[in-house]
Order: sequence, then structure tokens, then C-alpha cells
Amino acid sequence: MAKENCGLMEKDEGNVDTFTNFSQNDQALYALHAYLMYLKFGFGRATQDAGIEIRRGSMNRDQALNLVKMYDNSYPYDLIDTYLDYYKMSKGEFDEVLDKYANRDLFEKIDGIWQPKFVPGEDFEI
Repeated sequence: MAKENCGLMEKDEGNVDTFTNFSQNDQALYALHAYLMYLKFGFGRATQDAGIEIRRGSMNRDQALNLVKMYDNSYPYDLIDTYLDYYKMSKGEFDEVLDKYANRDLFEKIDGIWQPKFVPGEDFEI
């Protein structure tokens, strides 16, 4: 309806942190929100979007797990300069903030990036 009546257009490519190309495309801060959600709770935007698709019957659990494994751990590399400029922070200061919120029961820092200690769907259910 939004495409037909309001001129909504999807992006040609998907979002960095999920498999969709039609939601939260115009907000750089949403990618940071989703990444912090992932670091704190162990699920990110792809898990959130996959859950919606499963509930509406357009995706099964195995498909969702594959997409979650591909997209959930998406450090927002392309937007770091935007964040640093917006918050007037250095990269070191920015990383300190991320470190503060990372759940160390779920993640470990390897080469400066938080990596999961778990495998979605194997270590806990999604």
C-alpha cells in the first residue's frame, strides 16, 4: 500500500545489519542501536526481523537461523566516522562506551571487536 499510494521505495541493497531493505534505512543511529542491543542481549536486528518473518509465515526457523548467523554480528564500520563526528568522540572513547555495554558472559573481544561465545540456535534458542 505504501509503495502504491505514497511512493515508498526500497533500497537496492540490504541494510548492513539485516537482510531487509525496507525499514530504518534513513537513520544511521539505528544501526548503532541494533549493535548495542546485540552486545547487551545477544540478539540483533536480524534476529528481530527474522522473528517478524517467522510469525507472519514467510520464513521458517532454519532460514531465520542462517540469516541471523550472517547478519547479527555486524559492527557498523561504514558509520563509525558519522558516529564519531556526531558524538564528538575519538575512536578510543567510542570503543570504551561499547566495551561498557558488552555482555562479557556472551562476548569476548578479539582484535578489537566483540565476538560471540555462542552460536545462535545451538547454544540457546531463538
